[in-house]
Amino acid sequence: MDDEQTEPRLRGKHPIEDLIYDRLVDAIIDKHLRAGEHVNEVKLAEAYDVPRSRVRRVLERLRDEDVVVFELNRGAFISRPTVEEARHVYEARRELELITVRLACERAGPADLDRLRAHLRVERDAFDKHDPGVNRIAGEFHYLIASIAGNPVIEKMLAVLIRRGVLIQSVYERKGGILCLTHEHERMVEHIAERRPQDAMDEMLHHFEHILASLDLSETRRLEADIYEFLRD
Repeated sequence: MDDEQTEPRLRGKHPIEDLIYDRLVDAIIDKHLRAGEHVNEVKLAEAYDVPRSRVRRVLERLRDEDVVVFELNRGAFISRPTVEEARHVYEARRELELITVRLACERAGPADLDRLRAHLRVERDAFDKHDPGVNRIAGEFHYLIASIAGNPVIEKMLAVLIRRGVLIQSVYERKGGILCLTHEHERMVEHIAERRPQDAMDEMLHHFEHILASLDLSETRRLEADIYEFLRD
C-alpha cells in the first residue's frame, strides 16, 4: 500500500520524526555516519516501524540544513563539504560563536554557571577515559553557550553549523588532530563567570585556531577521501 494512503495526515511535526532526526544527528556527531555514506531510507523505515514518507521528511529536513544530499536514482547521502564550503562554514561559525560567548558573559546567571561547570566535569571525565562519545559531549558545550546567550535565532543557526562542522572534520581532519580542548572550555567558563567578554572572545578565537589547525583544508585531502569512498563502492 502507498505510504500516503497509510499516512494521510503528514502536515505538522511528529514525535517519531524528531526521534529519527536526533538519532541521525547523533550518528553523524559520533562519526558512525560519515560524509559520503548512503542513508538507507527503507531500512530506517523498517527499524522505526514507520512509513517511508516519515523518513523522507526527516531526510529532507537534513537536506535543508546541508547535512544530506539526494542523488538521482541513488537516494540520500551524508553530504561531503568542499574546501570552499568548509572555509565558509567555519568562518560563519566562528563569528556566531564570538557573539554567543559575548552575550553569555552579559546574561549568564548562577544557574547557568552551575550548568556549565557540571558539563565541564562530564567533559573532562569523557576526555580522560577516551569515551567514544566525547565529540558529542564537547559539542554540547557550544550548544550550552548558545542557549545561555538567550537568542533562539542564533542558537538555531549555530546548531546547524556545528553539525556541518562535524562533517567537515570527518573529511578533512588530520591524524591525531585536536578536535576540542577541554581546558580552553574551562577558561571560557571562568571568563563568563567573571563577566570578561573580551577575554572570553579571545579564548574562543584561540579555540578556533586549534580546531582549524586540526584540519587539512586542501583539495588533496578531499580527493583522498573521495578515493576511499570509491574503493568502498
